[in-house]
Amino acid sequence: MFQVLILAGGAGTRLKAVTGGLPKPLAPVCGDTLLGRQLGMIAAQGSSDVVVLTGHGAEPIAGYCGDGSKWGLRIRCLAEQTPRGTAGAVLDALEQLAERFIVMYGDTVLDVDLTRLLAAHERSGADATLFLHPNDHPFDSDIVEIDGDGFVRALHPYPHPPGRPLPNLVNAALYVVERRGLQGLTGLPEKPDFAKHLFPRMLESGLRIFGYRSPEYVKDAGTPERLAKVVRDIESGRVESLSFKRPAAAIFLDRDGVLNDNDGYVRRPDELRLFPGVGAAVARLNHTRYRSVVVTNQPVVARGDCTEEELAAIHAKLDSLLALDKAYVDRLYYCPHHPHGGYPGEVAHLKFACACRKPETGLVDRAIEDLGIDPGQSWLVGDATSDMELARRRGLRFMLVRTGLAGRDGKYPGRADFVATDLPAALDFILDAWTAVREAARGLAKDIRPGQVVAIGGLARSGKSSVASELKYALRERSIPAVVAPLDNWLLSESLRGPGVLGRYDMAALESAMTRLIGDRTTIATPRYDPLRRQSRPNAETIAAGPEDVIIVDGIPSLLSEKLAAMAALRIFVACDEDERRRRFEREYTWRGLPATDIESVYRARNQDEAPLVRSHAKNANLTLRLGTP
Repeated sequence: MFQVLILAGGAGTRLKAVTGGLPKPLAPVCGDTLLGRQLGMIAAQGSSDVVVLTGHGAEPIAGYCGDGSKWGLRIRCLAEQTPRGTAGAVLDALEQLAERFIVMYGDTVLDVDLTRLLAAHERSGADATLFLHPNDHPFDSDIVEIDGDGFVRALHPYPHPPGRPLPNLVNAALYVVERRGLQGLTGLPEKPDFAKHLFPRMLESGLRIFGYRSPEYVKDAGTPERLAKVVRDIESGRVESLSFKRPAAAIFLDRDGVLNDNDGYVRRPDELRLFPGVGAAVARLNHTRYRSVVVTNQPVVARGDCTEEELAAIHAKLDSLLALDKAYVDRLYYCPHHPHGGYPGEVAHLKFACACRKPETGLVDRAIEDLGIDPGQSWLVGDATSDMELARRRGLRFMLVRTGLAGRDGKYPGRADFVATDLPAALDFILDAWTAVREAARGLAKDIRPGQVVAIGGLARSGKSSVASELKYALRERSIPAVVAPLDNWLLSESLRGPGVLGRYDMAALESAMTRLIGDRTTIATPRYDPLRRQSRPNAETIAAGPEDVIIVDGIPSLLSEKLAAMAALRIFVACDEDERRRRFEREYTWRGLPATDIESVYRARNQDEAPLVRSHAKNANLTLRLGTP
């Protein structure tokens, strides 16, 4: 059992239009009150000891609480005689409190695992613990700096000094306090505040304060606008989705090449430059069910180019740049190690092969543990093959972005599940289109048996590869192994191409390879086409298929080739809205470096020599799959 202290002494002037003059904690919210929601949450977690400190509106609050039996609690209401501020009220009641207690404010909406918070506090051995999280307005919030072990080293009350980036780590006004830490404190004003006076004084006195970071929901509801916002969050399910009640989905983001330009290494805060649209994209992510987590290799530390303190300043700059768009990341994990020596100024104790340098899974493993993440619901967005390999090892869906390295580093074999031009486009797909693709793939997977062949065809940029990748995951959910065979591997170098759509492929080699893969269930070597250089590289990849594997043949020729179509038990023609397909076409060829006038010419030419033939072979399909934006 633990004790919870609720501060409920505010006058509630700003909420008077909502409460009709009742105290703030009695403001109505989704069929309950702010205070009632808090008491219900406390009771559900096994506590029965609640102290409510009142001031203004003491009698209505005491009448509402009664003895607490309504919630299965024991509630004591203590009314202050003279207003003494939030910390002053607690200090005055100190001798009536337990040796350890949780402090929460009566005008907040929260869904927090209090036992988890208490356990972290106990492990730390601190005199107090502050619940910390990022928010979308750090510029006017109380910011907390913590050291590498999670202990508070500085408090920055609003307003902040201009020109110095600070980490987006905000005091959420939820605390665990040891009574011993408050006894004997001196030098406090008559009406002390926790954040402005009490905690700074504790640090000055040599007491230890721990920072507990969590993505759980804690929001002030002390104004009509804030109250309306938390009501929307409750009704949308956002409040509960951020809790630890069940494993959460996450979108893991690489840093360099995804969030910011990686032209060389970022060694100083002023070298960090976000890609266009990144802030707004991350802000959009913040309003979804996904946790946002950055995982990044930072060998600049091991090589001596940047200290960990300087790296913290770089990440504070990242927080500040994101905050300009009201965006934040829930957590950032970095690997400071590097396996190879020989760099001037290198840090010897960081030069080893660690378990956290991507594609090793250590960073993601820590996030899964810390943030309650289900990898099966989660994504990794990256620009390097090390990101792709990490996603494969940890069971994450992988989205390759064509910024940064754009997957061209060649360190690890394989092909991305999904591809987007940049982070905004990647999140657009995940948040807008993926659910429809997943549900369609699950529907298709129900009738597919082990060892069968599935052919997926359609026009270029219609969404074939997205359907193929998601079908692979849908089959794995049914414990059916699957491999994707991308036919674009057999695109010819531009100088070797013949006329028409099939003239762009090495059809003889393609059909021979697919016959061996499907008939012999073996491993085949395949070329790979580089769309930037417009050249084919021989023997660049391998595809392996066993007897039980479903082979998903993905590409335009899958339905145009009579030989390939005859091998498939299920043949799918993927179609999408032509305006959407054109937008994708334009994004693709803009990335390839074509000017707008040339893109228009290529689009028209493809519609003449490709579209009629491909559409005429839709008859070879068992079904046509139409999705809005697959």
